[in-house]
Parts: sequence; structure tokens; C-alpha cells
Amino acid sequence: MTKRCFVIQGFGKKQDYEQGKQFNLDASYAVIKEAIEDAGLECYRADELRTNAMIEQVMYDQLLDADLVVADITTLNFNAAYELGIRYALRPYATLVVGESGMNFPFDVNHVYIHSYKHLGEDIGYSEVKRFQAELKELAQKAVNQTQKDSPVYTFLKRLPENGFLDAAQTEEIQVKAPSAGTTLRDLTDQANKAMDEGRFCDAIPLWEKAREIAAKDDFIVQQLALATYKCEQPDPELALLKAKEILKYLQPRGSFDTETLGLWAAVHKRLYEITKDPDDLDEAIFGLERGFFIRQDHYTGINFAFMLDVKASLNNDPDETAELHAVASYVRHKVVDLCKTALASGDFTDEQKYWVMATLYEAYFGLGKSDQAEKWKADAFKLAVPDWMFQSTEEQIERLRALLGEF
Repeated sequence: MTKRCFVIQGFGKKQDYEQGKQFNLDASYAVIKEAIEDAGLECYRADELRTNAMIEQVMYDQLLDADLVVADITTLNFNAAYELGIRYALRPYATLVVGESGMNFPFDVNHVYIHSYKHLGEDIGYSEVKRFQAELKELAQKAVNQTQKDSPVYTFLKRLPENGFLDAAQTEEIQVKAPSAGTTLRDLTDQANKAMDEGRFCDAIPLWEKAREIAAKDDFIVQQLALATYKCEQPDPELALLKAKEILKYLQPRGSFDTETLGLWAAVHKRLYEITKDPDDLDEAIFGLERGFFIRQDHYTGINFAFMLDVKASLNNDPDETAELHAVASYVRHKVVDLCKTALASGDFTDEQKYWVMATLYEAYFGLGKSDQAEKWKADAFKLAVPDWMFQSTEEQIERLRALLGEF
């Protein structure tokens, strides 16, 4: 009988608050899964398993029964750490811990050997994939063919059963089956993502809603449901935005450090403001952008934050407050310039990715009143082989900014 590996890991994109980075854990899982299957094991994550039980029951069952568990604690996800602790309590061996290189892991995890890998942006680079897969394949083969203790619980507590609690478990085993089309959380999210990639946002909504019924507490699913809801624009744009706003409230954006949540909160309120002209919506959009920018320090959020500050300044009747808002916008644009130049110096971009960084420099310098530098970055950006709509989008944004700053 083929041995099984259960992977402890979050789904979708997750934020590492300490480093201010976002990682695509689905991309990481694809790398892990390939390595484990190359080692001769079946490999599943909770979202790939089909069962009549709740997803929590599936998780506990796998933590007990799986021949090998790989725990990815990148982003210090609370659920992953909790599940790792349960595995360590249930089984004395065959548990591997992996995580992003350079993370500051808590003391209680620091004394466990963590096999590190390195993301390049949200995904993992090709050479790093090959290195890490080779290492993980060898580790997996060794782990399932020996009984050396790797659980600190069994290392320090000698009175526990020698082989853990697998033999002692008397409950009826849940029948967990391999993935089957249309029945797993992974199937639902794949179908929903495909619909969104194709612009079929209304079709994606029931898929995300069904996924949320299975994994109600997963932030990524809630975020995607909110995004699909406001993009669908049904029954009309304003009502769709209001519904998306209610969905996002579950994630408590006012106290959140998740930049994806903050970005969606800002986007919803920015669009609501464009429809209603309600100053409260403008303030909420600025709040989300400001908090997100100073957490993540990314050029995209920064340039939008600066623009919305100028929007607020254009509505202000107090000359001193107006000047202060423009001054903060200028400060943010200076920060954005530094971020863009650092990215261009160190990043490996496609033409489209490179375009948006250069277009941001164009907008930042335009907003700073530095026309020579703005024209330089415009010329460099417009030389790239990208779709015409991208040029058009940039010029429309510059015209909006020109209208805002024309009298300042």
C-alpha cells in the first residue's frame, strides 16, 4: 500500500507581517507535492481531500494517520503551527518542518530543525525549486523508512507510548478519498480562480461561497469572494460594493495587518466614493491604502495612496490642511520612487511587470512636478512590448492627476 503524506499549510496568498511580504502558498505546495510524489508517496493537502466529514475532522484524521507530515510554517500561520503541535503530540516520528528562509521563528519552534526554501517574489524561482525538491525528496524517503524521533514531545516526555497514539486510537476511521472532480475545496477554488481569470466574476461567486462553507475561516477565500462580488457589479455596482464591504467586515479590516484585506477594503471604498461622493468612503479608502502601504511598502499601494490624498486635498476648504495633504502625498511619492528603483535594480520582471514599475515612476515624478524625469520614465515604459490598453490606462491616470494638481 502506498504511503501517504499530509501537508500542513495555508491556502492561497498569505501575508508575512514581520517581513511585510506576501507569499503564494499554492505555488509552494505545488513544489512540495512534486517532491513528495517523486519520493514515492501520495501527497495531499486538506483542500484536496474528499470526505463526508467536516474539514476539521479530515485534518485531525490525517494528523494521526499520515505516514509523513510536512508542515510549512511560512508566514507563521497560526493554524499551521497549531496542527504541527497536534502532530508532534500524536506521533513520535515522520514529521518534517519547512519554511521561508530568513523568517524569525518563535523560540519553541527555533529548536526544531526547519528545512528552508526561498521565495522570489510571491513564487519560488526555478533553481531554488530544483534544489529544494531534491532535498525534500531525500528527507521524505528517509523519514518514512526509519523510526528516529523527530517530535520534541516524545523526545522530552519519556512516559508516552513508544509509537504514539495511532495504535491506541479506537474511533472509527474516516474514509478519506483522493481528489475527485467538483468535490474538493481545491476543485472549487481552481474553478473559481479560472472563472475570475476569464472575467466571469458572477460565475465565481457561488464557487467561492461553497468553498467558504467548507473552510469558513480561511481569509483567502473570504477575500476572493469579496473581490468577485464587487467585480460582478450585480444587481448594480453600488449594491455589489456594499455587499463586498459586508463580506470584508468578517476580516476586521480596521485592525488587520493583512495587506490583501486592506487593499480590498480600500478598493471597495474608493469605488463607493466615486459613485456616492460620500466623504466617509473616501476616508476609508485612504485608511486602507495608508495602513497597507506602511506595512508592505509596495509601489502599487503607495502610488494609489498618494493619489487619494490629492483627491481629499482637492475637496478641502482649509488652505493649510490642503497643503499638508499634498505634502504627505509628495512624501509618499518620494518613497515610491525609491521602491521602484530598488525593484528595477534587483528584480527579474516580465515586460508587463516592468512596465507597471516604470509607469509608476512616470506617475510619481509627474505628481512631484518633475517633468523631465516623468517624461524619461514614460518614454522607457512606452518602449516595452505590452498591450495598448496599458498605455491608455496610464495616460488616463495622468490626466486625472493633472486635473487634481492643476491649481496647486
